[in-house]
Amino acid sequence: MLVLERKTGESILIYPNEDIRPEMTVGELFSKGPIKVAVKCRDQSAIKLAIDAPYNMKILRYELLDRIK
Repeated sequence: MLVLERKTGESILIYPNEDIRPEMTVGELFSKGPIKVAVKCRDQSAIKLAIDAPYNMKILRYELLDRIK
């Protein structure tokens, strides 16, 4: 489980890892279970999200997208 703090206007990306076969079906992709996102804490400027996803999913703060390209 990953816990991230997000402020108003900030985003996260959830997508398959690069090692996923392009021909994989949605059923195969989620065969280990669904992605679960829960709000753990909220204050005036931010929330904490707890994200539980299968190992074949990548979770990334949107602002880091340019760093991995």
